[in-house]
Amino acid sequence: MCGAALEIRAGGAMCPNAHAFDRARSGYLNLLLSNRKQSKEPGDSAAMMQSRRAFLQGGFYGPMADAATAAVVGAVRGRAAAHVADLGCGEGFFTARIQRALAAQGSATCYGIDISRAGIKMAAAGERTVDWVVASLHRSPFLPRSLDVVLSVFAPIDAADARRIVRDDGALVTVTPGPDHLDALRALIYTRVKPHPETPALMAGDTLFEQTAATRVRYPIVVDTPPQIMNLLAMTPYYWNISEATRARIEALSRLELTVDAYVSTFRPA
Repeated sequence: MCGAALEIRAGGAMCPNAHAFDRARSGYLNLLLSNRKQSKEPGDSAAMMQSRRAFLQGGFYGPMADAATAAVVGAVRGRAAAHVADLGCGEGFFTARIQRALAAQGSATCYGIDISRAGIKMAAAGERTVDWVVASLHRSPFLPRSLDVVLSVFAPIDAADARRIVRDDGALVTVTPGPDHLDALRALIYTRVKPHPETPALMAGDTLFEQTAATRVRYPIVVDTPPQIMNLLAMTPYYWNISEATRARIEALSRLELTVDAYVSTFRPA
């Protein structure tokens, strides 16, 4: 993209330089140019997104999603027409919940951005009131200082780009693993389980934002069906880094007691 503002139309989007992007039949925009792709279908596959949706719809991350929603709603409270973007939205579970909460508070525009076309296609089929876009997270398709809130849920954080697109009085809200997140699953994979760092790795030394609030959401869950255990594994990075023997051992489980542990943090531009 040339960086010029896009005019959003029913059938797609176009910039003043006549760069045009068609809207898919299911409603999403694909702004990921072929020369920006590192593979034919970058991002998580359709199978991984289906596993993610099945697990999230099981309610296991409900309290975490409630805390993230509360942080975003709190960050835009009092604004007449908020603009919020979920960068790395996947199949849209968190984004759709936030959109519904914002709509109940007043006028808001919510964007879901992911590099996975499979995820965005699934999200668009489930929630039509969000603007779903296939695009890179490292040069997100927003004009400078155009968003009230940028949200990142277990996704890579490009602090410089987030600062570029968030308003001076806006906020960056992150959901990141707490020390004990998915402890029992990690114990099945690693001989020595290291706690997750408390500060998002890409935010630890950042000077563009300052943390103004943080809530720890920690609670036990029981995943008691083999399909849901495998859905959980498939939506984590561990799925691609384990041996066949470890995968088979997890697949044989019928019950897994573990901890959901996450920090919901709010950062303001420094």
